[in-house]
Amino acid sequence: MTDQDRTRSSAGQPARPLPAGAPHLRRSPRALLLLASAAIVLGAAVPLRPGHAATPAATQRKKARPADRHAAARPPAASEDITVTGGMATANGVTNTTPGGGLMAPQTVAKSRSTITRDFIAKQSPTTNAIAMIANLPGVVAASTDPLGQSTTAMSMRGLMQTEIGFTYEDMPIADSINYTPYVQAAVDTDNIAAITVNQGAPDITSPVYNDVGGLLKITLRHAADNFGGTANLSYGSKSLEREFIRLDSGELGHSGIKAFASFSSTTNDEWRGSGTFRKYHVDSEIRKDWTPDTSLAFILSYDNWQQGNYRPMTMAAWHAYGINYNYDKDYTRGDYNWIGLNQYTRRSLIMMLPFKARLADGLHVHLTPSFADYEEYYFGGTNINNTRSWYGNQPAGNLNLPAQFTLNGVPGEATVEQINPVPQKSFVLDSGLSWEKGNNIFQAGYSYNYVDLLEQIWYEGVNAQGGMANHEGAYPIRMANGVRYNTLDQHFQHQMNALYVSDTLKLLGGRLVLNAGLKYLMIFRDMVNRTPGAIRYAGGAYAQPLPQISASYRLTPHDQIYLDATTAYRAPASVEAYGQLFSPGRPGPTSSFVPMTGEYAIGEEIGYRHYGLVNVALALFNYNITNNQVTSNVYIGNLPIPEPIQAGGKTSRGAQVELGLRPWHHVSPYVSAQYLHATMDNNFATNGVLLPTAGKTAVQSPEVTAAIGLSYDNGSVFGNFSFNYIGAQYATLMNDQKMPSYETANMTLGYRFHSVGFARHPQIQMNIVNIGAENYLSGIQSVTANAHPVVVGGHTIAGAAPLYLVGGGIAVIGSVSTAF
Repeated sequence: MTDQDRTRSSAGQPARPLPAGAPHLRRSPRALLLLASAAIVLGAAVPLRPGHAATPAATQRKKARPADRHAAARPPAASEDITVTGGMATANGVTNTTPGGGLMAPQTVAKSRSTITRDFIAKQSPTTNAIAMIANLPGVVAASTDPLGQSTTAMSMRGLMQTEIGFTYEDMPIADSINYTPYVQAAVDTDNIAAITVNQGAPDITSPVYNDVGGLLKITLRHAADNFGGTANLSYGSKSLEREFIRLDSGELGHSGIKAFASFSSTTNDEWRGSGTFRKYHVDSEIRKDWTPDTSLAFILSYDNWQQGNYRPMTMAAWHAYGINYNYDKDYTRGDYNWIGLNQYTRRSLIMMLPFKARLADGLHVHLTPSFADYEEYYFGGTNINNTRSWYGNQPAGNLNLPAQFTLNGVPGEATVEQINPVPQKSFVLDSGLSWEKGNNIFQAGYSYNYVDLLEQIWYEGVNAQGGMANHEGAYPIRMANGVRYNTLDQHFQHQMNALYVSDTLKLLGGRLVLNAGLKYLMIFRDMVNRTPGAIRYAGGAYAQPLPQISASYRLTPHDQIYLDATTAYRAPASVEAYGQLFSPGRPGPTSSFVPMTGEYAIGEEIGYRHYGLVNVALALFNYNITNNQVTSNVYIGNLPIPEPIQAGGKTSRGAQVELGLRPWHHVSPYVSAQYLHATMDNNFATNGVLLPTAGKTAVQSPEVTAAIGLSYDNGSVFGNFSFNYIGAQYATLMNDQKMPSYETANMTLGYRFHSVGFARHPQIQMNIVNIGAENYLSGIQSVTANAHPVVVGGHTIAGAAPLYLVGGGIAVIGSVSTAF
């Protein structure tokens, strides 16, 4: 089934006009934030009465007849677009119309899909991210290293890792083009997200991604408003959190159809464990021209500047011995390469897109979106190297001529250095499509092109007695005697993708029966040059794969639908290291193996049922057969983790998921989701010429049971929600000899909206409590290994390697004041 049918929500609709006499915006952002805070305090004198509707729209919704209330959630008879109407008007887009407190927007597409709207998003901590916000959805396992949602996140769906899931922002891919790591925090501020849609397992034939074996996550922007105004938010909380956000909307300029918005946020806080700090500046902006609802052109730009201290990788042994106290050192002593100041991460991200859509004729529409992303990443890690006995690939590096102040005890021997691993990459994507609707038939065709250029290196810079260096990004690197910069990694990678698709949808029986068949043809070419001495110099891969899919849905009643789909999906090998070798300063040979890999291929089937009314239900059964399944491990060069893919063979995943949500009833909206998963490996795993007996064992990162419970309340003035998540135990090794324990988390939101005061519209206060109970726990698996303990097979002993884990944070409390103006 194609995804030409979009779910729309009034959460993304423009704000109401300012009242007459409202002041023009002639103040600085800081002044606006201070005025907004004052307005909220003043607004306490005139609160809304409990249970009193916020706007006339809410009053009208109260007076609606029961049949009308059911009709608001009823799937339409002849269209798969869903428009939510009525509800309340708020400063941050909350309408209180989405079932399940914003977690269960109605769907009609013939595949498992969930959408969260502003009804839920706006009530979460402003510091959180898209992955953390979908943690309640069926099949989703979201892991984070801190409860604020600022640092590393990882997720899986139906037992498939985040590197097997596509991520898009307004139909632009936002994951790392090679490692497939999602940059959801860098793409857009939470305040500017209108909705997040998740396809659990089934790919999107129209999406310009090439790794969506495990499904797709799509982020939708809150577009520029029709009227002049803006919003401001101040947040403070645990770990010295400070966050300021302001958004300005121009409104329509004259009668030109042109409107724009720009927003800025600044966030700082201490990290959750250890002594690192987090700092981030972010800008979102859009300028758009709308000729008609079907014809528009926009320019969208986001910029993100991110810096943080690394969290020390956690093994199970370290967890049992030290718990959350296993961290990088707070203070520097000479020779201490585990000092937090030497173990950092920075990223500067710039993404731009130019989405265009037009109605060419009756029933004929076209869209074209060129986009560009520039990611400047730096990974930093401390290590000690030998001044005279280090290696440059497979060659002696000679005397590195480090000054005495950089060597330990002033003796030209060991020296503490900063490892600098810059990974700059630039990506260009052109996504285009044509849709032609004639009678009861919809035909679609499209083309996508993606070009990536990436340079990955590791070089070094000396550290003085105080831990300082001349330049943190390596402007003054260590050089060999011949003047050449000392590198232990020097790879240049290029990637090109061409994808074509066709899809045809036929609607019969008055639109009750919808049949679809589609075909996507994916072509990928990759080329890598490794200039490290002794490395395999040239490597790459060429991949071509046809990807057919079919689906059908039938509307049993105006409230009930059944569907089934059969899809195929493909993912080219993840990581530059799938094409090259890594070298260490301390040894002449490569530290990683290089085995040419084939792509990952999946065949999936789903059958599902939906009911929409006062109570909403979504059920699905699914089955996946995957060949050349790849999981992610790490190779360490000093303190730098370098991702390394492991080809684990075949995999079978079967399971069931359920989702239930109540439309707002007496201001209350409960929600429940759950999944049962049975995922197994189909083959034995080959390592060091020996086959480990892994066939039939449980697949890694595949908890058997996951569940979530949510409860939302919103009467227009008082609002809040509560959620509880259970994640079952997960294996971290292919041999199933080490398991991450199950865990539970709970979050809560409490808030109050006031009457408008002067220029401040709908000011509110909000408190978020994340991880109630302050439980310290392992939240996710960072690096998978074949076996944690030694295994003897046919007289051969295979040494164990420890998996690495993410550590969840304790309790966090975030208080926010916000208003529109």
